[in-house]
Amino acid sequence: MPKQLFLKILLGFWLLTVLIAGTIVALPALIESTRELSPEQEKHHQNLINLIQTAPTLNQGINAAQRVLNTMRMPKAIKKKKRGRFKHLFVIDQENNSINSRNLPKDINLAIVRHQEEPQRGGYHFKRWTVFGPYALTFEGVDYQLYIRDPTRHHRTSFLATLRDNRWLLLFLVMAVSAICCALLAWHIVRPIKSLDRSAKQLALGDLSARADNVALAHRDEIGQLAKSFNNMADSVESMLQGQQRLLGDISHELRTPLTRLQLANAISRRRDGESEELARIEQETQTIDKMLQQLLMLSRYQIANNQPFELCEFDQFMDDILDNATFEAKEHGIELLSTIEPNLKLMLQWDPLASAIENIIRNAIRYAKTKIIFTATQELDHLIISISDDGCGVPKEHLANLFTPFYRVSKARERSSGGAGLGLAIAHEAVVRHHGTIEAINNKLDGLNIKIRLPLASNT
Repeated sequence: MPKQLFLKILLGFWLLTVLIAGTIVALPALIESTRELSPEQEKHHQNLINLIQTAPTLNQGINAAQRVLNTMRMPKAIKKKKRGRFKHLFVIDQENNSINSRNLPKDINLAIVRHQEEPQRGGYHFKRWTVFGPYALTFEGVDYQLYIRDPTRHHRTSFLATLRDNRWLLLFLVMAVSAICCALLAWHIVRPIKSLDRSAKQLALGDLSARADNVALAHRDEIGQLAKSFNNMADSVESMLQGQQRLLGDISHELRTPLTRLQLANAISRRRDGESEELARIEQETQTIDKMLQQLLMLSRYQIANNQPFELCEFDQFMDDILDNATFEAKEHGIELLSTIEPNLKLMLQWDPLASAIENIIRNAIRYAKTKIIFTATQELDHLIISISDDGCGVPKEHLANLFTPFYRVSKARERSSGGAGLGLAIAHEAVVRHHGTIEAINNKLDGLNIKIRLPLASNT
């Protein structure tokens, strides 16, 4: 596949550079080209010179020539009653003093300066008029210079003249055009990248249905190819995870049958042979395996199934039974449970998954706490922030990010003797993700672990 994005950037900036350079180079030539007189204009100006030179006096000749110019067709911008007020002929002596005007207009003075800089007769274009000259004029043996305004070119070349006379304006226009072109090119490139970035973030947050949208897929370049590759990757990830989850559920389900038989055989052996240390050990291990399988089935059900409806609930009412049971369980272990919940916090929730998630986290805190657990639920903007903190031994920083992975263990804090299987926090993570929330683990100031859950409130759901 050709590198179309590379070519877009290369050609875009290259053409823009050529456009700017061409404008700067061609603009003076464009302005200069309008200075050329047509044969009809040259003949007309020569007739005016002859009319002045053959008049009885110089002023009479100038007035006669002025009347001829006033009869010419003028732009509509000049009203008829004002046309006679404009002078179009200016006779200058050798000292650059005006013969027929007290004060020379600005454009005539500029034309005189331009002629001194470029001693070649032509047209000078200013904001309002085009001035031609100087023409050599001799009257009664005295040499004069004649400048003629072209009344038919009023405002005709004002924009070009303004650019020529204001180089900073020309620079500003060139920079503005280049900025607009660069902005359009950058927007064309960045827009699909931002769209793809949003999809990637959704996938990273656990939304396996996230895919690149048409904004990125519509591009027939490297970005479009990247969007297609992203969708293929997301399909593969979703397929693998769903296969893993189904396999986990199938294995857990299939193990229940031999486990039930093992428990039944153990019970028969105990009734027949009486209690023994070995049979008690078998009973303990089978109960551990049974509990683990129940958690695996629960985890698999949370990951795959999504048929339980969401319901609107007051969070303090939702937590009543959970906190009562947790407080009783904590007292049995000599742990104090302190809870604080802001009132009137409503959210859409699936009762069983979220209740199971919070119960698992609190039980985990009870298992490792030394003296107390602090439970708080507060509002932060449009989200509910749940914090469950204990004063236990905490978790090394390098293990915090993996606590929500199934069967993950921290050797110093979580031994098999503690009774944990490494599934409680994984179940909590799946429940929180289903509620479009986030969960994280950090070490608190009490040297223990703090689990923080962030859930959207009902107004934002």
